Amino acid sequence: MRVSKKIWLFGLPAILMIGLAVMTVTFFKQRETIAAQQRVIDAQTESAYRALSNDLSDLSVALSKLEAAGTPARLSKSFADIRRLSADAVRALSLLPVSHANDGDLMQFLTRTGDFAETLMDRVLSGQMLSEDQLGSLSDLRACCASLSEAYDGDCRDGRFPQPKEDGFYAEQDEENITNYPSLLYDGPFSESSEQAEPLGLPEETVDEANAAELAAALFPDRTLKPDGRTESAISTFDFSADDGGSELCVSITERGGLLLYFMGTPAGAKNDPPSDEESERLHGAASAYLSEHGFGTMEPSYAQYYAGTVVLNYAAVQSGVILYADLVKVYVDRDTEEVIGLDATNYRFHHRERDFSDPILTEEDAISRLSDALTLEHTALALIPKSNTREVLCYECKCTRGETFFIVYINAQSGAEEEIFEVINSEEGDLTV
Repeated sequence: MRVSKKIWLFGLPAILMIGLAVMTVTFFKQRETIAAQQRVIDAQTESAYRALSNDLSDLSVALSKLEAAGTPARLSKSFADIRRLSADAVRALSLLPVSHANDGDLMQFLTRTGDFAETLMDRVLSGQMLSEDQLGSLSDLRACCASLSEAYDGDCRDGRFPQPKEDGFYAEQDEENITNYPSLLYDGPFSESSEQAEPLGLPEETVDEANAAELAAALFPDRTLKPDGRTESAISTFDFSADDGGSELCVSITERGGLLLYFMGTPAGAKNDPPSDEESERLHGAASAYLSEHGFGTMEPSYAQYYAGTVVLNYAAVQSGVILYADLVKVYVDRDTEEVIGLDATNYRFHHRERDFSDPILTEEDAISRLSDALTLEHTALALIPKSNTREVLCYECKCTRGETFFIVYINAQSGAEEEIFEVINSEEGDLTV
């Protein structure tokens, strides 16, 4: 017993020392692992920063070459290069762990530069000359990209790359001399002119919250709605909600015009498989009846998406037989009850008005003749497609197949140009266009 007691007395400190040693080794291994991970992050950050610097330098050179281009073919090639380099720079910037305050404006500038180049390339390809304002914007872009390139190149030469601070966020780079990015007012989806666009589908007269509450209550007489305040945006709304009756409901009424902009309820079930043809017909019937009852006029069904318990059916307005694809309404139909439980009319309220478009110059046969011989035509229709928030183009919509693949080709009804080509992918979540 004395021997075992002695061993126990001397063994306990030894065990403690061994445990402490193990903990120490583990601690240093963890430190080394964290340090190794940080070295990998630092290397990736440096690589992305250098890539961004190179892209900005190449972008500056491509913009400079534009001033020497004298033919439409050369201009188009230069604009294609600028669009590609802008996309590369956006990709490199997205890999940088810089602070949120530091990269948002640059990301927007690079995106708009590529979008601007694509818009001008389309203009050149259609036989139009660049305006003095556009040439001036290109000169401003070149000067800005040159300043950006010089700044980032200097950082790379001096080894100044984004570094983490104690709070885990990354310190801002010093870019005070290059943050005045030029304005680009053009007709494209990312332009400042698009951001400044006003809704076209709303009356001028306004309603107050009390009026909006009455309108919402009339739409949902079996629910007790409570006010949730006002949302200020391009289409400002008064918002309401209800959680009685076992399901939640939210409703938004436009301040201008007192119109239903959005509502969303809760589906009864959780089906998410594609519906059969018979079920799809019933769901479309419910959605079409709802749109008709609530004053949306003639609507053309487009594509569908399937979520838990809900099918989302997209409808576009129709004027004189022409589909207005900017004027979209999303209708949510419960798969179990086949009742409409939601609606999003944001695009419709923003764009819908009486259009004044010219009759097509091309006949339907002319448009069909411009399709690829590899395609089999299934259906044609006239459609007004949006190219931005402020520009639409009248086209022949040609739904075609090539083997098992489904395409939609839009042929400009005035010029005969191929405005857009989409591939339609039928997935378990619905129809996707790419």
